[in-house]
Amino acid sequence: MSKQLAGELARFYTVTEPQRHPQGYTVYKVTARIVSRRNPEEVQEIVVWKRYSDFKKLHKDLWQIHKNVYKHTELFPPFAKAIVFGRFDESVIKERRQCAEDLLQFSANIPALYKSKQFEDFFKVR
Repeated sequence: MSKQLAGELARFYTVTEPQRHPQGYTVYKVTARIVSRRNPEEVQEIVVWKRYSDFKKLHKDLWQIHKNVYKHTELFPPFAKAIVFGRFDESVIKERRQCAEDLLQFSANIPALYKSKQFEDFFKVR
């Protein structure tokens, strides 16, 4: 699939299954599904586990790329603010999960973002 043109691929991202890590932070299951438009049975799936700080860094990096490419002509999705107290509350985890998914889905339609080194690195399994 890597030889196909970007327009021939559809990208779908989900952020699910928030879990408390033994070291005291929350991790989220991130699934990237890349589907061939010509042959929909041809699907590449990548699953990584990421924490809030990983998403926050990706958001900052992609915002910078977007700002340089589009000069703020499009609205870049906001991201959940960092908080110290209450970060394990269900509502905070839900907001962070939704913001993370929104960021990835927004990026799925912008080649400058989903082809960036920062985006590709985010999906590398460590």
